[in-house]
Amino acid sequence: MFCCSRNKVSPRHKPKKNIIDDTLSTAEFLGEVLECGFCTQPFTLRDNQIVAYCGGCEQFMHCGIAGSCVGPNCTYRISNEIYRQSWCKNCVPKTVIINLENLGPGQHCLCQECLDDPETPATYKKKI
Repeated sequence: MFCCSRNKVSPRHKPKKNIIDDTLSTAEFLGEVLECGFCTQPFTLRDNQIVAYCGGCEQFMHCGIAGSCVGPNCTYRISNEIYRQSWCKNCVPKTVIINLENLGPGQHCLCQECLDDPETPATYKKKI
């Protein structure tokens, strides 16, 4: 008589080769060196100098910030909080008054994409 039971085949997990331990201690993380996208000065996260991340050149900045874009393409709502994309002075159009006056962290600016957007209020689009 033949047995009806079959051997169960269970998948064996092969250990992954060349696994890189990507866990960093807080001290190592804070010691990472970044370069300011505006002045190219190196600084660490420990220095607590990051002021913005530019939406144009996609660099971390500690100086040279134009401000946060007031246009519709750079405005995000997350958990009922409104956030605006920051831009550096090199990445905003120099033909708009808002990008020439009162620049810096906490100030307003207008990126090229929002300048071209018909939904951006005309008061922000005043040219020199």
